[in-house]
Amino acid sequence: MRVRNYFERTADNFDALYDDRHNWQYYFNRVFRKGLFQRVEKTLEVFRHFQDFTVLDVGCGSGRNSVLFLEAGARRVVGVDFAPRMLDLAREHSQAKGVAERCEFIEADFLTYSFSESFDIVVALGVFDYVADPVSVLGRMARLSRGKVVASFPGVSPVRAPVRKVRYALKDCPLYFYTAGGLQRLCSPAGLAQFRIERIASGYMLVGSPTLIA
Repeated sequence: MRVRNYFERTADNFDALYDDRHNWQYYFNRVFRKGLFQRVEKTLEVFRHFQDFTVLDVGCGSGRNSVLFLEAGARRVVGVDFAPRMLDLAREHSQAKGVAERCEFIEADFLTYSFSESFDIVVALGVFDYVADPVSVLGRMARLSRGKVVASFPGVSPVRAPVRKVRYALKDCPLYFYTAGGLQRLCSPAGLAQFRIERIASGYMLVGSPTLIA
């Protein structure tokens, strides 16, 4: 509930981070928060191995990535998030980009929502920063995927991580950080096989296959 309330309050400011229309924050982030963009680039690299594919965008937020996934060749994208204002922005953005008929945005708790389908690729970018039980979320992603699971994780740093944790604590939003070894230990209990973990500017990218299709 704390995380949901935080993103409901900050939805418009969060969305502005990805808006390049004369936005100084966007260009600042391109230079000093490269991980935000690297994680999308790494995800699009995974897409190149698929054709006529579907994507589940977990914690889709304002839908910026969902639209990028469609533009990168996805046939259909389903985004799920628990912040209503984020989903309003996602629907507005997909309409503005002319792709609304190929995407669906669902207001729900990812762990409890009953999906009627599985997906070729299940993605969670910028989500595990706020997840207290990563095995449960990663495991649900694996069960819903018939191809790949792609996720980003914030790394531990001696300076930035403590500062960021305090900053978010003041906003009543918890944060969690990960090491490469810790991520490796998550994969097996979550039902992932043939996984790889790659370092990016501010953390890690995890790409894996569900155990049943490995």
